Amino acid sequence: MNKFKQNLYTMLLLLTCFVASPFIFHKIWKTSSDAKKTVNVPPPSLSSSSQTEADSSASESSDASQSATGEASGDAAQPQNPAQTPEAVPTFAQSDISYFDDALFIGDSRTVGIQEYGIFTNSDFFCSVGMSAGNIDNENINGTTFEELIKSKQYGKVYVMLGINEVGNDFQFTLTKYRAIIEKLKAHQTNATIYIQANLHVSAASETNVINNANINYLNSLFAELADNSKVFYIDINEIYDDENGCLTAAYTADGVHPLAMYYKQWCEWLCQKTVVTNTSSETADPNYYQVEPQSDASSVQNAPEQTAPAE
Repeated sequence: MNKFKQNLYTMLLLLTCFVASPFIFHKIWKTSSDAKKTVNVPPPSLSSSSQTEADSSASESSDASQSATGEASGDAAQPQNPAQTPEAVPTFAQSDISYFDDALFIGDSRTVGIQEYGIFTNSDFFCSVGMSAGNIDNENINGTTFEELIKSKQYGKVYVMLGINEVGNDFQFTLTKYRAIIEKLKAHQTNATIYIQANLHVSAASETNVINNANINYLNSLFAELADNSKVFYIDINEIYDDENGCLTAAYTADGVHPLAMYYKQWCEWLCQKTVVTNTSSETADPNYYQVEPQSDASSVQNAPEQTAPAE
């Protein structure tokens, strides 16, 4: 190729580049701009305070929505609480000794103490040393079993005190046996008022790992749940025998388990104050017919007879 043609081609190439370059640069810029627009950039994260404000705002919005819904639908939108029926509260009154003329006492050696040293001479007793809720059906007293007795005679009141001989047993098993006794009484003594007597505490010196007042209290609490305050009532003699620590007062006992003989009369007097008023009961008009006054002074204890109820 001669010199002239080379120069001509060079000039044509430069002219082409000069004319086309604006279009080429415009195309490159537009392509780059479009690519930037398609990039997904995540939103900036909220600071903790901003997040809290956002959550609060969302919550308020939700609450407002729910409130509006509730107002629109009326009371149906509100949770309905079941009706609460207040438990019946027993009313106890003072009665004279004749109230117990048609009473039956069921229990262990402490009930034997009431029988021997108490003042209810016209009451019937089905009790023995070592009796428990678990073995009552095996007892035969004066030729009569428990079931034969409650089927053969109707009583106006029945007092039950069992459990001290079972404190070391399974509590639920004992409760099952005790409940069976109460159910039998309700079935066969249809007109009787049934009193569940709390087990008497033991003295602090007599507590062991098994027989202790914490266990006695727990067992008593299970028995108390059987009371319906309509036919079956729960009464707790410990309120007059306890010391400041909730134990059987040491001065009232010789063996730490049974009251001294003189205090069974006091027990009976307390029972006279814990009677349920019925149309057939014989309440005395004088509320001070009996005065229960625990004898706690040392001289009284020293002069008291040292006779105790039989051991368990």
